Amino acid sequence: MDLKLSRATIFERCLKARCPNCGQSKLYKSWILIYEKCPCCGMLIKRGNGFFIGPICINYGIIAFGVISPLMILGFSATLPFHWTLVMSILASFALPILFYPFAWSIWLMLYYLCLPKELYENRSENSDDLLFDEDERL
Repeated sequence: MDLKLSRATIFERCLKARCPNCGQSKLYKSWILIYEKCPCCGMLIKRGNGFFIGPICINYGIIAFGVISPLMILGFSATLPFHWTLVMSILASFALPILFYPFAWSIWLMLYYLCLPKELYENRSENSDDLLFDEDERL
């Protein structure tokens, strides 16, 4: 089956923090409030219980391994004074997860739909009996 939306299009839309299905709407209402459904096409962004764990893992991984660990290595190696690295690590552990939250959602949706592009409404076949976005309505 050919994809109407290519992986490159999905990648581009998610880098811009747009709906991966239509590309028209942003993913979030405000900095920490993610839309349940896309306001333009109605696609579920928060697909159900547990779907939020992906962005949490991405957020944690990038901050723990990309920011806190290098700071601690610099502190333990005496490249930077240890008390400064400790203070910066504590501040980063509180501030960065909030600042990075919408981007973590965008990365999570990009990874999800790059792996499962047929899950997007635009890529489903016309005769699919599975065209409802809301999983609760499918049952």
